[in-house]
Order: sequence, then structure tokens, then C-alpha cells
Amino acid sequence: MSQNEKTKGFLWPLLYVTGIGLCVLPPAVCVLMYFPLWQQVSYQHCIAGGSALLLVLCMIPLYKLIRRGVAGVSSYLVWLIMFILFFTLSKIADQMTVISFVGFVGNLLGAICLHIADKVKGGNKNE
Repeated sequence: MSQNEKTKGFLWPLLYVTGIGLCVLPPAVCVLMYFPLWQQVSYQHCIAGGSALLLVLCMIPLYKLIRRGVAGVSSYLVWLIMFILFFTLSKIADQMTVISFVGFVGNLLGAICLHIADKVKGGNKNE
């Protein structure tokens, strides 16, 4: 096994996991900072619907990881659209603006890492 193949074998998973982590963790942490996951209704605790919905949106890249065959809009494009939408409505939802922007940046950086990981895994066609 050549040194180049060893580097590819180590670098690709590292870049891939970093990319997925950047896509999922920043928006999820931001959601949990602005919206409590648990809310108290009388004497019982239940999961807040808004937080749960936003966390599901944060997990889109994980769904793509599990099911790579899913076609459709990229997750960072969804976050960009949400950022623009909530920025226009910022007087109503300032927290949503921050969450959407963090989601967009995290997913964009993650997509770059994933693209590099795919190039490293596939190798250079000119070699």
C-alpha cells in the first residue's frame, strides 16, 4: 500500500465526518440555545414542538448520509432560503434569523468538506 493510498484512507473519513458534523452540530446547538427542548405544561413536561421541528431540519444531512440516494435540494440551500425568509421577518423572529444563518454557514462549510472528501476518495483522474 503506497503512502498516497494510506493518506486517502485516513483523510477521507476524517473529512467526511467533519463535513457532516459541521452540517448538523452548529444549527442544532443554536436551536437548543434559543428554544428549550422541554416545556412544562401544568405538572407534566413535554417536548416543545418548535424545537423538535427545527432539530429535525438540522438532521437533514444525517438523513442524506444514511440514504445517499435521496435527490432534491441541498441542505445548505434550504438553510439559505430559511435565512433570507427569516431575515425579512426579523422583527418577528430574531432567533430564527440567527439559527438559519448558523445553519447555512455550517452546512456550506460541511458541504465543502464533503466535496473535498469525495475528491480524496475518488482520487485524481490524471494520476
